[in-house]
Amino acid sequence: MLRFRLFGFPVTVEPWHWAILAFIGGGLHIRDGKDLLPVMLFMVAGFFSILIHELGHAFMSRLFGCRHVAIVLHGMGGMAISQGARFNRGQQILVSAAGPGLQAFCGGVALVLLLPGIIPGGPATNLVSAFVGVSLVWALINLIPVYPLDGGQILQNILGPRRIQLTLSISIVAAVIIGGWLVLNEYYLFAIFLGFFTWQNYKMLSQLGANRGW
Repeated sequence: MLRFRLFGFPVTVEPWHWAILAFIGGGLHIRDGKDLLPVMLFMVAGFFSILIHELGHAFMSRLFGCRHVAIVLHGMGGMAISQGARFNRGQQILVSAAGPGLQAFCGGVALVLLLPGIIPGGPATNLVSAFVGVSLVWALINLIPVYPLDGGQILQNILGPRRIQLTLSISIVAAVIIGGWLVLNEYYLFAIFLGFFTWQNYKMLSQLGANRGW
């Protein structure tokens, strides 16, 4: 378990975070030392990209007055935990959007570094390329309107607490459609995540239906 502080935020990195990054980066296909380097570069790029994402949430939470924000990087990504925060719906939308927003912005800035002659080739280029890919793609995935992804939380706050059933229904439909597309294109890990979220949302929707006498 890795723990440190960054910009005043306590950060915890769980072991599963590294394991999942290694898996996504092709760790199962390592046969010799030459195969190890790309996986290590992807893990470094993924770690910094996800950390930047959570810093986006943390900084926005601090801007709205929350002084106790902790960051945890776990197997499924990360989260910024705002203790005692009381955000209104507009503030919560901005907090949710700040993570993928900062992540995509940093990915776009890093993209400039890939222009010819700016950085040397080899591992440096591979590291920046991995960071750009992770940052832009994962920021986009997080904006999918599937709860509890950032896009789903934004949708929840736009529709409001009285329309939570509509939020969950939209989440399920979006997860099934996008998950199916991911399976067809062999992005199985992200499809598994969406499948898990679909199951979670269905359970929540069923419980709400039972409580309200469907």
